[in-house]
Amino acid sequence: MTTRRWTVAVLLSLLPLAGCAASDASPDSSPSTTTSSSPQTPSPSPLTSDAPTAEDEAAEAATTVVNEMLRVTDAAKQDPGARDWEPEIRRFSGDPAALLAVTAVRDYATIGLRQEGDTVVELEVTDVDLAAPGGPTVRITGCYDSQSTRVVRVETGEVVPPGTPSRYVWDITVTRYEAEPGSPWLVNQLDPLTDRAC
Repeated sequence: MTTRRWTVAVLLSLLPLAGCAASDASPDSSPSTTTSSSPQTPSPSPLTSDAPTAEDEAAEAATTVVNEMLRVTDAAKQDPGARDWEPEIRRFSGDPAALLAVTAVRDYATIGLRQEGDTVVELEVTDVDLAAPGGPTVRITGCYDSQSTRVVRVETGEVVPPGTPSRYVWDITVTRYEAEPGSPWLVNQLDPLTDRAC
């Protein structure tokens, strides 16, 4: 009974990253994480150029880095004990999102869990602030399909019930770290809002 309570508690602690996942650990493969995005920027008027704006470029870069983070975390959760996934996870995310993702993968390995399937999430850019105090920031709302993945016990193949709605909102923030080499865009917040269906 104590073990079951501990397992449930650990699984609940993994909830913030239950949706952060994609398949295949090899860098040459491209898992089929399904996303779509629609940056909310005004359409150009007939008198202006069709060249993308700085906001458009930021929205595209942020969406790309979210997809890459999901691809890596999916691969990590599908084979959590294969290697130390932290360096690859941190290529696409900063804290606290990176720490939560790394902890979730390590917990999967420790508890004997793995993920099956690839994350499916619809992404919509809701705000671009290139003058934010912490660096250029893009806010994204995701609609996560929790049925796109499932968690199973490695030894038995038993499916661990997700305990969440079938579709719910993710609140995602991506920031450009201008002080870092290459000024990378990194996911620094990925919060599941299980009380908000989508």
